[in-house]
Amino acid sequence: MTDIFNLAAWDWLSIWKAAVGAGIGTAAVQGGIALYRDQTQKNEKAAYLALRLAVLLEGYASKCCDFYFDNLNAVEPPDEPYPAWRTGLPEMPALPDDTEAWRAMDRKLLARCWEFPNRVRASQNAIEACSEYTMDDLGVTLDEQASARGVEACEIATALRKTYRLGRPDLVYDYYSTLQKVLKASTEEREKRAASQAAFLQELSSNVPN
Repeated sequence: MTDIFNLAAWDWLSIWKAAVGAGIGTAAVQGGIALYRDQTQKNEKAAYLALRLAVLLEGYASKCCDFYFDNLNAVEPPDEPYPAWRTGLPEMPALPDDTEAWRAMDRKLLARCWEFPNRVRASQNAIEACSEYTMDDLGVTLDEQASARGVEACEIATALRKTYRLGRPDLVYDYYSTLQKVLKASTEEREKRAASQAAFLQELSSNVPN
């Protein structure tokens, strides 16, 4: 009888190791496929949520642009010192409610999206404070706050589209460029007014007798 039929001559330890190794390898492959499939599904959900958010934010930026033009063309009542400006910023739509997709999203983008509604509220508070205490600066403040939030919304939307390879939006009007120009002009005007006021107060205090 040759060794091939002699069971006692077989290297059972080597055979057992090979069998176990083959089993582990198969399990590893199967586990890897399952992990890949799970990650792919998560990425697809994150990309779909990112698209929804990008469109939502781009729509908000468009409304901020409308807000600016409405105030630019606001009626000036004959018996009022100021135009009939809109003072309520566009309302930020509710963010999509999809916990699983949110968890799959890039953490930095997630934070920017979640923080944005708070920044809109902060801008509204700044407008209301200006309306209450420094009415002469209200026109500039309206332009600055609305354009700042509009520009920010566009930039978050762009980051979402770039991260998840969603492509660029097919825009009819470039409201992002308009909002950038408004933000630059209104910020410069505010800084100019602040510098002028500081110089006035400095001159006033220097003329006060000791």
